[in-house]
Amino acid sequence: MTPRTPSRRFVRLARVAGVNAALILAGFVLVAVAGEAYLRLSGAFVASALPLRFVPGVGLLYEPHAEVRYTNGLDYWTVSRTNSLGFPDREPPDPERAAASCHVAAVGDSFVEALEVAIGDKFHVRLEALAATALPELDVTASAWGRR
Repeated sequence: MTPRTPSRRFVRLARVAGVNAALILAGFVLVAVAGEAYLRLSGAFVASALPLRFVPGVGLLYEPHAEVRYTNGLDYWTVSRTNSLGFPDREPPDPERAAASCHVAAVGDSFVEALEVAIGDKFHVRLEALAATALPELDVTASAWGRR
C-alpha cells in the first residue's frame, strides 16, 4: 500500500490559504500595534511630574499648592493639587473645627497617598461622606497624610 500524494491543485490551494491567513494575521497585528501606539501617545500627558522638596527632619514632601501629574502611561492619568502642608489632599480642617469634631487622620504610605485616583475618590473622602449620612449628629472630618 503506497501513500497517496496530494494533488498539485490541493497543494496550491493550501499554500494560497496559508499565505492569506498569514496576511490577515499580520494585518491584525499591525492594527493592534498602531492602536496601542496611538492610545499611549494620545494620553493626557506622557510622563509623571512630581514637584518634590526636601524638608529637614521630615524628608521629601511635595511643594505646597503644586500640581502633581501621575501616570503609568497605560491605565491612569491623574492631576491633583497638594494642600498647604505638601500632601495630595484637600486642605485640612482648621484647628477649631478639628478639635470640635471627630477627626480621622490617615497616616501611611502609597496606599494612603493614592496618586492613582482623584482626591474626591480617595478612601478618607468617601469615609467622611459615609459618616455624614450614617452619623449626621457627628461632625466627622478626615485627612490623609501619605508618602511613598
